[in-house]
This record gives sequence, structure tokens and C-alpha cells, in this order.
Amino acid sequence: MQLTRFQGGEIIARMKVTTALNGATQTFTLTGRLDSDAAPEFERQCGNEIRTETESLILDLTGLEYLSSAGLRVILSIGKGIQARGGKLVLCVQTGLIRQIIESSGFHKLFTVVNSAAEAGKHSIGTFHIHMQKEWDVDVMTVFGRVDTERAPEVEAVGRQILTTAFQKLLINLSAVDYLSSAGLCALLNLGKLANAKKGRLFLCSPSASVLQILKLSGFDKIFQIRNSVQDALVE
Repeated sequence: MQLTRFQGGEIIARMKVTTALNGATQTFTLTGRLDSDAAPEFERQCGNEIRTETESLILDLTGLEYLSSAGLRVILSIGKGIQARGGKLVLCVQTGLIRQIIESSGFHKLFTVVNSAAEAGKHSIGTFHIHMQKEWDVDVMTVFGRVDTERAPEVEAVGRQILTTAFQKLLINLSAVDYLSSAGLCALLNLGKLANAKKGRLFLCSPSASVLQILKLSGFDKIFQIRNSVQDALVE
């Protein structure tokens, strides 16, 4: 979609929006100016074109020349909307003025921000799986995808295999978790109780900004040892 405005009788290109669909991931690529004139139309376009089946929405802002406060409000509204239904917003913003605006507005704390569309694809919601490995003789469980009602029991079952033995140390790497439901929180809480009962240690590592917000709102930052990285937890 090409959005335009009139100035002195001349049509001035303002912003162009192209869309792409790949499974449950939609990409909106913006070029030009997302200002107070373009923002309402872009919001209407998103409302019309974002599919109910979309799990990951990528906004490619690498071609933007200008981003106003009205544009920021639209991005925030879109991001909150897709998060409310368990989805994920990824912003592609290269280093420069637009990146500075995004970060000074605190959006990097609310949404995933990457440098390119190729990198954004790696952060899209993907297939759930659990990867176990040993680091410095410590068990590290890396969880990928959505920890919802269906998958939470799998996380708990794998954790219990480790923590049933006394004095074990388990690190749960949440860096690739896109969504953490109340069932997922319950699974983590049960593992925490088991670790305490068996005199073990459980660390939650590298949660994304959205997952960390869920943990804090649930008071888990007061119950669990949460670390910024697996490496930080390994040395403790």
C-alpha cells in the first residue's frame, strides 16, 4: 500500500507498506515516513490485514526515514494487541536515528528488536521443543517456543527427571520462549518446590523482556533466582 499526502497541489510520497506471509508469521515492511498523517491509515491497514492465525508479526522498519510519536503509539498498540493473544512482535531497526527513537521510548524492553529481517525470522514463534545439555557438569534445559497449557507438563516432566535426585543444580534457559502461560508458571513453581525439597538449586536464565515481565507480575522474581545469562548462573 502506498500512502500519500498533498503539499501545494503536488502529491508527496509519504510511506509505502508491503506485506508478506510465511506460515504463522506476517511481515510488514515500511518505507518512508510514519508520521501523524500516515499513522492512522497504517493502524487501519494492520487491523484489516493481521490474521487471527498470526503468531509472530515482524515490522521491518529498516526503510523508515522518520518515526513520529503518533507512529510509536500505533506500533505500541499493535504490539500489545498481538501479545494479548499470545503472539509476538519483532521490530527490525538498524543502528541510527530510528533505532535511537525506538530505544529511548523503551520499546526494546517490551518487544524483540533486531537489526535485520533475516535475524527477525530466528525470533519468530516456532515449534516447541526442549534441548538438554551439560555445561560445567551442570544440567541446562533450553526451552523453545510456547509454554502453554499443552506444553507445560512436558517442561515439568523433564525438570523432574533432573531434580528428583538430591542436591542437583538445574538451569532453565528461557531465552527462546515466546510465550509463558499460567500453566507454564505452575510447572516452574512445581519444579521450584521440588528443588527446595531435594536441597537442589533451580535458576531461570535469559528470559525475554515479555517473559520477564510475566515472571515479575507473578512474583516469581521473589521466589526464583533469575539470571541474565546461563553463564551468570553457572558460576554461582
